[in-house]
Amino acid sequence: MDKTTDGAEILLEAHALITGDRHDEYAHPYEDYSQTRDIFEAFTGVSLTVEQAILFMVAVKMSRLRTALKADRWPYDTVVDAAGYLGCLSMVAEAKWNGTFRDLVKDIGDE
Repeated sequence: MDKTTDGAEILLEAHALITGDRHDEYAHPYEDYSQTRDIFEAFTGVSLTVEQAILFMVAVKMSRLRTALKADRWPYDTVVDAAGYLGCLSMVAEAKWNGTFRDLVKDIGDE
């Protein structure tokens, strides 16, 4: 990889994960994190939006990143996952803004 793409491999890998096999396995992030949100609320009594559920996962990855960096380790997979969660957040926002959100909500019977 040349110097112009240093670091981009993380973003490319995250993109492949959220648009490829994981997307096919888990469906659109709105659907997936609607379920995550519902389970979290059942466990804790705390209600989150889908976006907040995704941001919670980003927070988990940032905590792991901090721990690894304190131990002088580079947690490549954690960084890829964090980028992927931010990509999922963007996919949810895009669905809301371009109108496909209504179709997703109708499909899962939410809101």
